[in-house]
Amino acid sequence: MIEQREKTIFYFDDDVDCIQEVVSALKDRYDITRAAHWPAIQVKREVPFDLVIIDLMIHHFSIDEDGKEVQNISYKDDGISWQRTGVEFLKRIRNGEYQDYGFSKDVAVIIASAVVDHEAKEDTHDKGISGYIEKPFTIEEIQLAIQDVLK
Repeated sequence: MIEQREKTIFYFDDDVDCIQEVVSALKDRYDITRAAHWPAIQVKREVPFDLVIIDLMIHHFSIDEDGKEVQNISYKDDGISWQRTGVEFLKRIRNGEYQDYGFSKDVAVIIASAVVDHEAKEDTHDKGISGYIEKPFTIEEIQLAIQDVLK
C-alpha cells in the first residue's frame, strides 16, 4: 500500500496572529510552513509546496532586483501606506525565481487580503491564482478554500 503524503502549505502573511490562528486550526491536517517576512521565504527545500496562501498587501519590506530588502511604498489607502509585496511574491513564483525554495511555477495559490484593491486583484488573476479570500475570514472559510483548491 502506498502511503499518501501530507499536503504542504506555505502561508505568507504579516499578521502574526492570523498566521497562528490558521496554523493552530490546520496543523493536524496539513504540513504548514509560515512566514511573516521575506527572509523566511528563502529556505532551500526539496519537496515542493502543494499550496501557497499569500496576503496581498504586506506592510514590511519588498525585494529589489538584487534580492535585497527595500522599503518601497507603492499603495495608499485611507492614509495607510502598504506595499504590494504579495503581488511581487506571486510574480516571482510564476517566473520560477523561487523553485529552489519549494515554489514551483505552477503551484496553487490562494490570495488572502483585507484590502479590496481591484487593480491588484486583476494583477493576481493574470498570474493564475486558484482562489481569493477576503480578510477577516473564519477558519471554516479558509478550510473550504483550501479543500476546494487541493481536491
